[in-house]
Amino acid sequence: MASVLYRQADRLDIPGMAQIRAANWGQEEYWRNRIARYMACELHPQQALMPRAIYVAMEGNSLVGFVAGHLTRRYGCDGELEWINVVPASRGSGVASKLLELMAGWFAEQNASSVCVNVDPSNSGARRFYTRHGAENLNEHWLVWNNISGALSRR
Repeated sequence: MASVLYRQADRLDIPGMAQIRAANWGQEEYWRNRIARYMACELHPQQALMPRAIYVAMEGNSLVGFVAGHLTRRYGCDGELEWINVVPASRGSGVASKLLELMAGWFAEQNASSVCVNVDPSNSGARRFYTRHGAENLNEHWLVWNNISGALSRR
């Protein structure tokens, strides 16, 4: 197995990110458009601010995961984790944890301490992942890190 390299995403990564998102919901064309517009700061989730970042995990020439986030004012948070996805074959390998760590570092650089994430109440796997990394319940659909820098040291 090749080692996984992490870097900031660029426009050439959009098809791979769209493919990963479409495996769970929607069509690749929908996600290509949505991710491209998000990356170009043309798509704005509720109360989103302009600064945003996307990181990818590459195993050889294959994109195996990505994470995206932006600054916000939603729910009184400083930042919002928009997406984190890892291909099934790489789940449980630490890729998601490393992606979350990179995103947490970006939030910390932006002085965004409180970070929220929308999680379907029935998605117990995602809820376990986030709480294992320090997130707490905000409401039925949202979790929050009151201090995202805590996710930097949890693995």
